[in-house]
Amino acid sequence: MKLMLLDGYSTRTLACVRSFGKRGIPFVVGGHTRWDMSLYSRYCREGFLYTSPYVSISGFVADVQANAVRFDADIVLPTSEAAIVACNLARDQLGVELLAPSHEEVDVLFQKRETLRLARSAGVPIPRSHTIDAETASSLTDLDIRPPIVIKPNRSESILGDRIVRGGSTVYAYSQSELIDKATTMLARSPEILVQEFVNGYGVGISGVFKAGQPVTLFGHRRIRESNPLGGPSAVAVSICISDALYDATARIMRPTGYTGAAMVEYKVDRESGLTYFMEVNGRLWGSILLPIAAGLDLPYILWRVATGREVPSDGRYREGVVGRNLLGDTKHLATVLRGRPKGWPGHFPTRWQALREYLSLFLAESHGLLYASDDPKPALARVLQEVLA
Repeated sequence: MKLMLLDGYSTRTLACVRSFGKRGIPFVVGGHTRWDMSLYSRYCREGFLYTSPYVSISGFVADVQANAVRFDADIVLPTSEAAIVACNLARDQLGVELLAPSHEEVDVLFQKRETLRLARSAGVPIPRSHTIDAETASSLTDLDIRPPIVIKPNRSESILGDRIVRGGSTVYAYSQSELIDKATTMLARSPEILVQEFVNGYGVGISGVFKAGQPVTLFGHRRIRESNPLGGPSAVAVSICISDALYDATARIMRPTGYTGAAMVEYKVDRESGLTYFMEVNGRLWGSILLPIAAGLDLPYILWRVATGREVPSDGRYREGVVGRNLLGDTKHLATVLRGRPKGWPGHFPTRWQALREYLSLFLAESHGLLYASDDPKPALARVLQEVLA
């Protein structure tokens, strides 16, 4: 069975390209710019360009349909939220199997409000949270949350006419007036937002492959640094042993979804109390997917085996203590720290000297570059060029 991998710009797709390519699994890669890094992998034999769903959903769907026929693909695997949402709109018209959450699963897994409800029902601690829309915006003055207050879109991606639009990045409010201003601004882009209490902690991800809501294989990692010190994609992370408590919490959260596919459940551990809070679910492959591969657990391959009805090896072991680094993201982290701590920021924020020392020390320590591979160097170079051109 031949796969069509979309979102060639992402580390998620690059992980699949390297995994499938090494195992001889046939695939074709699609991207929406000529610089999408997965197109430059030594394992990418066939590739094509498609219309971005941020430009036109109908154009995107037409391109996917045409290239599925052109390359004789059997399964389409979108790895971004935008592509998953767009493909789901035409699931019945694609003419090939779609390896992605169903309409019903998207409505749960891609809404932070709904995943918080799952966690609450499972008895897993969550930050105090309120869902706000245009009709309930007046309640912002009555919330029982003290600053700093976290403001984030309920959905990372939404549909606006014939295109996908981003809901916006997480922002922070340090006063009541700032809360109203920033929430109002975000509501102009996103129909629903979440207003949450701030947790001063570090991120932990429990990720893997699920079948009918049950874990097949799970992997744990702790974030050491994020590309933005205020919160963002992982820049440096380390593989960890999954505690019984986190394994059970993840299983209880995911079980009611009945979902089959890849997902990561994100938590944050409070630096002072040590309490672990559920944050959200990524109902797809995630940005640090190259780390479990570096630690000896090939999750894209396990996903392929589950999707194609093959038996999954029972040994889901991996090496703990493996440090993975996205050099581009780590460089962004350093640049942000060198500009200084943002005014009013109450969370952890390294000193300039600490950030520089830790950044340089990883060049000497044993760590794994999560983009650059000596046997497949071109994708990392294409990624850097894409950043420069952007």
